[in-house]
Amino acid sequence: MKMRSAVLILTLALAGCGIGRVAAPPSVFDLGLDSRPAPALPARETIALAFQAVPSLSDTGVIWRVGDSAAPKAYASYRWASPPADLVRQRITDRLSRQGPVLNERVTLQTPQLQVSLSQFEQVFAADGQSSEGRVLLQAVLLSGRSVLGQTRIEARAPAPTQDAQGGVTALRQATDDAADQLAQWLVTTLKPASRPGG
Repeated sequence: MKMRSAVLILTLALAGCGIGRVAAPPSVFDLGLDSRPAPALPARETIALAFQAVPSLSDTGVIWRVGDSAAPKAYASYRWASPPADLVRQRITDRLSRQGPVLNERVTLQTPQLQVSLSQFEQVFAADGQSSEGRVLLQAVLLSGRSVLGQTRIEARAPAPTQDAQGGVTALRQATDDAADQLAQWLVTTLKPASRPGG
């Protein structure tokens, strides 16, 4: 009963009560500039990136939930500038490009293809609403020709500095960068390094 009451109170507080008021334009967020230092990793060969996401992440809503079992919700007056699927794909492309070229599609069947699926990108609150974190969950498969070189599951979590949409966005930015860095490090162990001229 206490859990149900806490969820109800948190839902009302986050959604806001708009009765009798004119709704203000929604605040819009993105992942910001990719300015965080990347891990020092060796150069790798060119890859092609194939990216997909669950349908709910093709919308611009800023998603939050209470605990692992609660149904996801979206903030009423906050939006992403683009769907999370697009934002995360671009951030992953930017960060992986620091080690080697990233193509939108294979040039030949021999070009390694990294298939990434985004299944979670949301702010998750503790049951009491006193803390929350941004969670990003990726599944990745690396193909060479038609052979699977490797696959991995990457879950990145980052604490939110404040228990609201702004805090969730900050946490999701950090979690996305963490996930992209983990993906880059995993590629180092599954792909051969780029050949050096004359080597």
